[in-house]
Amino acid sequence: MVAVLVQLKLHLLRNSLKRSVWRTVGLILGMAYALFIVVLVLAGMTALRWTSTELTADVTVLAFSALTLGWLLFSLLVFGVDETVDPAKFALLPVRSRQLQPGLFVSGLIGSPGVATVLVGFGLVIAWARSVPLVVAAVIAFPIGVATCFLLSRAGTSAFASFLASRRFRDLAFIVLALFGVVMGIGGNLIGGLAGRDPSQMRGVLASAATLAGWSPFGWAWSVPAAVSRGEWLGAGLRLLLAVALAVALWWVWGFYLAQRLTSPIESGGGAGKVRSGGFVDRLYPATPAGGVAVRTLHYWRRDPRYFAGVAGLSIAPIIILISTMVNPYPGSTVVAALAPILLALLLGMSVAQDLSYDGTAVWQHIVSGVRGADDRAGRVMSTLTVFGPLLVLLVLVTMILTGEWRLLPMVAGVAFGVALIGLGVGSFVGSLWQWPAPPPGANPFQKGSSGGLPSFLSFSASSIGTFVLAIPLAALAAGSFWVSWLGWLALPVGIGLGYVVLRIGIAQGGKLLDRRWPEVMAAVSEKAA
Repeated sequence: MVAVLVQLKLHLLRNSLKRSVWRTVGLILGMAYALFIVVLVLAGMTALRWTSTELTADVTVLAFSALTLGWLLFSLLVFGVDETVDPAKFALLPVRSRQLQPGLFVSGLIGSPGVATVLVGFGLVIAWARSVPLVVAAVIAFPIGVATCFLLSRAGTSAFASFLASRRFRDLAFIVLALFGVVMGIGGNLIGGLAGRDPSQMRGVLASAATLAGWSPFGWAWSVPAAVSRGEWLGAGLRLLLAVALAVALWWVWGFYLAQRLTSPIESGGGAGKVRSGGFVDRLYPATPAGGVAVRTLHYWRRDPRYFAGVAGLSIAPIIILISTMVNPYPGSTVVAALAPILLALLLGMSVAQDLSYDGTAVWQHIVSGVRGADDRAGRVMSTLTVFGPLLVLLVLVTMILTGEWRLLPMVAGVAFGVALIGLGVGSFVGSLWQWPAPPPGANPFQKGSSGGLPSFLSFSASSIGTFVLAIPLAALAAGSFWVSWLGWLALPVGIGLGYVVLRIGIAQGGKLLDRRWPEVMAAVSEKAA
């Protein structure tokens, strides 16, 4: 059964790649990125061999405990790492869960996350290759730790499958992910500041954190070599016993819920339900084709988890910069914090660039109704401005209040609003060039096959680079305002004027391109994900 499921997984992956050259290229790029990360981690683990055993113990325990916790968190919040071999598909076959489990376990590790975890986990052996007892301890702990990562993921998602499939949880998950990103960014900044000011205190914090992580379920397996290095044989044996018991318990939990899923497959909640009246939203825009597109997409912004994720993703970076510079001040930190809203504006074009892909097969309504490409582009810009315009204004005001850099208000506002308009113009044109199959409305935007592969990468790169290049005059005014103050006031009209011109050109040219490419757009967004 193990060989059958592994072959099935490989066949499914191969067939999915045959359907799209872009997906193949995207997979290659993803594997190259994963390989780069793995090489960096293994290089770091190798470098630890020339440090003290105390530092090696603390770093390995913390790093691998975080890896294990990451598998659980991202599996719960992102709902599944890889369901290519979906257990529910075996519900009509005469097989039991205990027959499927070994094959699902091995096939689940086939893929970039699984292979990368195995290779990174082997870094524990590299780091502790100092003596026979340490090597033996690492060799024993390494497979148990990797198995714990995967089993935590599967047991967690299986146990909470019904709850995870609800829209309420998906909405909550995006908020939690955004907060997690903010906390991680701020935490990294604080740790870096502490290390620079007082390395000895930083070392104590690291040791205390490693001790706590080593006695947590996430670090039981990974801390066995660390305990051996300190001569704590009883502690090492106890951790090993706990790690094995945890793996066995997770295997049993996964098997229990897998058996339930084979007899009662969980169906994800659909979008059926009563039709709600739009109310204020329907009256917000003029009764024109562009206004109709704006109303429809704004409803997506209100109800679709994919758009919630977009708001959270674009807002994380400026919030991290603002908070981290305020809690860990340094010379000029208030100026850096005051410029944080510009980062949100710089990324805004990607929202419009990917909007057409989120429509999926619903694009056919534009095609058959004869909606002009320019109206499509303008409507999406209107709804995006309705969401992010007030957010950008609020962020500018909050940064001024927190930093007290009111002298920078005209410059920051001019550059932020100008860059936002430029980004929307660039995104309107770029979004007409590349599209990709996205998860359906209401689905998890992080599920497998949702990344868009190479078209998504090209769209993001072109939007970001194009916005940055066209905003160079504004950047020059902003830099010059630190020496000639009146240039900051000039940035406001120049930013809005330049942004308006780029926006009009982007909508017009992107619309013309769409009018010629509607069939290709339909084909691109209709391709089924693996």
